[in-house]
Amino acid sequence: MIKNIKHFFVIAFIGLISSINAQKKAFAYTKVTIEQEVYAVMSDKWNDDFKHVDYPKQWLQNVVEVKPGQSIQKAIDNVYNEGGGVVFLKKGTHILNSTITLKSNITLIGEGRDKTILLQGEGIDNAAFNIEDKPQVTDLVIKDLTLKGKREGKVNGILFRGRNESRHTRIMLQNIDVTDWSAQGVHMKRTDNIIMDNCNFQYNGSAGGLYHNVYFLYNKYILQSDCNMSYPVKGKGNKYTSCEYVLAQRCTIKDTKTNGIQADHDEAGYIFFHKYHVSGCARVALWFPCENYYDKYHYTENPKYAPQKVILNRCEIVNNTWGAMWRSVNDSYIINSVFDNIEVDMGLLKCDVTLENSTFKKGNEIYTDVKQWPKDVRILW
Repeated sequence: MIKNIKHFFVIAFIGLISSINAQKKAFAYTKVTIEQEVYAVMSDKWNDDFKHVDYPKQWLQNVVEVKPGQSIQKAIDNVYNEGGGVVFLKKGTHILNSTITLKSNITLIGEGRDKTILLQGEGIDNAAFNIEDKPQVTDLVIKDLTLKGKREGKVNGILFRGRNESRHTRIMLQNIDVTDWSAQGVHMKRTDNIIMDNCNFQYNGSAGGLYHNVYFLYNKYILQSDCNMSYPVKGKGNKYTSCEYVLAQRCTIKDTKTNGIQADHDEAGYIFFHKYHVSGCARVALWFPCENYYDKYHYTENPKYAPQKVILNRCEIVNNTWGAMWRSVNDSYIINSVFDNIEVDMGLLKCDVTLENSTFKKGNEIYTDVKQWPKDVRILW
């Protein structure tokens, strides 16, 4: 009898440990697989100069469950005060009537983006998820949920604003949808080591053309993989301003009313697009101006204000009004890519761009003076 009881408790204990381990595995993020071809091309063109992202740490032992109607902020605060852990949002619709302030050492996870929905309520006037410039936030994971706006006001889905002296860092978004926010879908400023994997950022920016699906500003070390930034309402699919060490693989932008991607300003460089598909842009698919962020309306020929060291590898830039319109972009390569656009495939003003094994069905234009630049794409910020 005693032997049978001991056996029962051993089996129960093993089952409990197995259940805990399975739960921890479900809460843990999955590292992004970078294609070997990316490493090979980087090595060939940049040697070992490219700096990859650092991943966040996770604390998975402490788990607090939140059902619809319960306070997400209270759960985040409690987990943070205990040194970190998981805030597990149960399936259903969580109405956000106030901004959620995110904190360090938190994994905020739902039961799946089709099951856990966070919906804009009545009390949000800035952002659904917010981090101000201080305190510094590190090691944050948002996973397996949908953050849905109502296209009302000027409200961001996710808004992070760091400081140069203490940038937010090691932030990961995985398997999430961020849709229908009137301002930016995601806006990250002075935030480093950002990973976006298998995410949809769509139908954002209804408040005006300065609001985009994704807007990076003064960021370093970005990895985007299998993300879709299509259908911005009025702005761009993705804007990279003053961003260094960007790797975006297998990403998609379709059907914009203005530009698909913009990359500009100082400290912009080491940008690698692999299997990026951009199509259906009413203006320019890849707009890389030589632009001073603080003096947008005046053209400068100083390469300091344009992206440097850009690589497009196996990209498709098709069915846009203009393909790539670049000014003073140097030390850059277009490799194994296809361009087929309405007006111009690539317009290059005082650029140093090497074209390798690529197809340009409409054809390219090389400009030596800004006066030659097409009037319709003179200012597109």
